[in-house]
Amino acid sequence: MLPNSIQWYFPTKVKEAAKLIHKDGIILHGGGTKILEPQPRSSVKGLVDISALGLNYIKVTGNIVHIGSGATFADVVAWSRDKKRLTVLSDSLSHAASTPLRNRITIGGSIKDFPMWSNLYAPLLALDAKIDIIGERSGIFSLEEYATSPLIKSKHLVREIRVVEKHDIRSGVKIFHVVRFEYPIFTIAAACTMDKNIVRDARIFVTGVKKKLVRLVTAEKVFRGHSISDELINSAANQVSLTFVPDYKFGAAYKEKVAKVYFKDLLREIKESIR
Repeated sequence: MLPNSIQWYFPTKVKEAAKLIHKDGIILHGGGTKILEPQPRSSVKGLVDISALGLNYIKVTGNIVHIGSGATFADVVAWSRDKKRLTVLSDSLSHAASTPLRNRITIGGSIKDFPMWSNLYAPLLALDAKIDIIGERSGIFSLEEYATSPLIKSKHLVREIRVVEKHDIRSGVKIFHVVRFEYPIFTIAAACTMDKNIVRDARIFVTGVKKKLVRLVTAEKVFRGHSISDELINSAANQVSLTFVPDYKFGAAYKEKVAKVYFKDLLREIKESIR
């Protein structure tokens, strides 16, 4: 529960909001889903509302898609379907939570908090997205560096996510969940940069693992310089090693077994899309 004496702030400039969150107990408020989680919030002294910062945009400059941190999952899905762009991200986010929650969950909040159930990270990591932040450290960083370094725990405000669209990329995502609107057990996303039918580069990520995310570097190397075949897919799957946390639904070993099946299905779908 939040304390009754909580202070609200309504900045109109990004820099003003970034300064406010340096104060002890002051956090950002976008969609509000984070503060509704069933855990103690007595340490929260103030909320910084981001609604007047103009961050709820999705725009394109050249071949770069800019997604403002205030944009919701629903905003991204609607934009993607209308423009027929970033379909791998739309495919993932359209399965996140329920419709009311997708209307509330913001890109910036889900990036900063990185909940275990997030459908957001895997496709963005596969697409080699960049993140623009302002705070203790400001600048543009790769999302992979951001998520795997102390950057993510620093006090900062996410301004936007940037994705360079490339026409020679084939990508896809697989999500393992019991029912569609439930939190995913894990998410696997892959993006292959092609030179005709040859894989020039590959990026494959899994989220929902014990360390939150893992990049399947060894599996990526199997595909580089080759055309994707069932033989290569099986070879790469044999080199996939994932550590999951067991829960009341599934054991760790079962999750890893299912993940390998999903990995194979995902790469086979990408192989078929190249034809």
